[in-house]
Amino acid sequence: MHKPFASAARWIGETLASPWALAVALTLIAVYLIAGPRLGFPDQRLDLSFLITFTTFLLVFVIEHQGYRDRAAMQVKLDEVIRALDADHSKIGIEERPPQEIDSVRDSEREREGQRRVG
Repeated sequence: MHKPFASAARWIGETLASPWALAVALTLIAVYLIAGPRLGFPDQRLDLSFLITFTTFLLVFVIEHQGYRDRAAMQVKLDEVIRALDADHSKIGIEERPPQEIDSVRDSEREREGQRRVG
């Protein structure tokens, strides 16, 4: 169950983060404003609530795009640090693993760190 959900969530995140998603959103809004009343949709006035909704809708795509770029860049940098320090290479790409496996690795690292402090 985790793998299909993780794949779908990753695909949705990548799709929303693409510049094309913002273009599609703007196009849909333009089509609605232009053709909506002709197709029988309620006539939308440019009142404050519509402008707030419109802005929020567009900002979701902009924020998702920026966040995706930042996370991807951070993972590349962290992987490079692991390689440069000649640390445990098994941690490279760990963000792609299931949450249970990540939790298990984190718990074992904490346990190992606790043993170093005691001993």
